[in-house]
Amino acid sequence: MQNRSYLLYLSFVCTAILGLLHIFALFFYLYWSYWWFDLMVHFLGGLSVGLAAYWVLFDSGFLPDKPRRVWVRVASVLAVLMIAGIAWEIFEYMNGITDSFEAVYAVDVMNDLLADFLGAILAAFIGIKHTLLTSRPR
Repeated sequence: MQNRSYLLYLSFVCTAILGLLHIFALFFYLYWSYWWFDLMVHFLGGLSVGLAAYWVLFDSGFLPDKPRRVWVRVASVLAVLMIAGIAWEIFEYMNGITDSFEAVYAVDVMNDLLADFLGAILAAFIGIKHTLLTSRPR
């Protein structure tokens, strides 16, 4: 039996972990104490959004035509994620929650987007593996 919602559930689990980590980080000042904590949270955010994007685009059944080429699937997930990541960075900047000095702000944004990107790559490959395993005749 094919579980079409597996990737969506996995995305929800990642999002719940992300939310808990964020609350924990704010309470214990982890973003300010450990330079890598923000990157880990961005990676998990990229994974969560990437899994949800893959599910909506290719597993949910909402869209009738599904590309068979792997690179199209990966590029689609990355495009959705980069739009979300850039929107998040604009949100942080507009609300003054960047917590970076002007000299290193661009580097911080690029690191955040790179972590988002890597999380989305992992999400795309998890989605492709799931698609291949569930479409294989038994």
